[in-house]
Amino acid sequence: MGKKPLSLYVASTGRESFGKTALCVGFSLLLKDEGFKVGFFKPFGWGNFLYKNVRTDEDAALMKELLNLEEDIQTISPVILSYFYLEKLNSMDRSVILEFIEESFKKVSEGKDFVLVEALHELSSGKSVGLSAVEIANHLGLSILLVSSVQRDYVIDDIVFDGSYITGSGVQFLGLVMNNVSVGDLDRVKRVYIPLLEKNNVKVWGVIPENSNMKSPRGSEVKEHLKAEVLTCEEKLEEVLVENYIVGAMTPDSALRYFRATPKKAVITGGDRPDICLVALETDTSLLILTGNLRPSPLVLNKARERGVPVLLVPYDTYTTVNMVQDIAGKIRYGDTKRINLAKQLVAENVNWRGLLEELESKCGKH
Repeated sequence: MGKKPLSLYVASTGRESFGKTALCVGFSLLLKDEGFKVGFFKPFGWGNFLYKNVRTDEDAALMKELLNLEEDIQTISPVILSYFYLEKLNSMDRSVILEFIEESFKKVSEGKDFVLVEALHELSSGKSVGLSAVEIANHLGLSILLVSSVQRDYVIDDIVFDGSYITGSGVQFLGLVMNNVSVGDLDRVKRVYIPLLEKNNVKVWGVIPENSNMKSPRGSEVKEHLKAEVLTCEEKLEEVLVENYIVGAMTPDSALRYFRATPKKAVITGGDRPDICLVALETDTSLLILTGNLRPSPLVLNKARERGVPVLLVPYDTYTTVNMVQDIAGKIRYGDTKRINLAKQLVAENVNWRGLLEELESKCGKH
């Protein structure tokens, strides 16, 4: 094996943060343009995707195809988890898991100039069995970059805490990229957050503004993800964007106030709530998602057709539907060239990725 490639471990500040994959997509394509041979690795994957008959992680499949990686998908994401992951991790010997991850990482690194490594969730995932992102980074000798997409004051405390925890664990902490920052928050982020973070030794490499085309799934994606039956306006699914989700579980009066204040939304409710459905259709609603396989009255369907609003019917309960729908916010899927190109553009325009590259090169003693 030749020179050890440069590598970077991208993790998020919390489960509700998204943008790790978008950063990996954008950064890897920019590096490829510079002539780098780029690899990708996701030590722990989420088994939510079927790739060539193998249950694997959707982001790993995306990056394998995007970068034309030769390694098989089980090497790119060697440990596949699901909601009840602790039994699996706890039943195996920690050193065996680490060795397995290390062997896979070595295979992924062969012949590469740069390897991007993506954490599954936040830094703490797997900590109870000694397999958190920080412990894996330590074992593989990786530097960590955090991505945060939540602009709340408490998140700044979390970032500073995470940074000191990473450094205290003997792992190189490179800093932060802020993602999905709304226009209204940009000033406060620059005025309050960034100076505070830098005062606490957290370098901010970029602030990526919110972009509805990146964040908001199209109606067709929601339909596909939920495997929903379409009751009205199927032809509109491709053009509608879903920017917000609201569960219609309140009285029609309070629903109307709430619905009026929320544009481009999907309203999730039971088909046995025609009152809520009709109120939703009076406001800026992109999609009506009816749960529990409860079909609505003809009155609701006629109104939806009149307003040009697609109505989807799903078999799940409301709670499950909300979780499933939130899973696809900000998701980039293979073949979605629009979002892939947008991710590259957003990273190129808003992240000091060349500075980040230089920082990594200097840490590795490369010139």
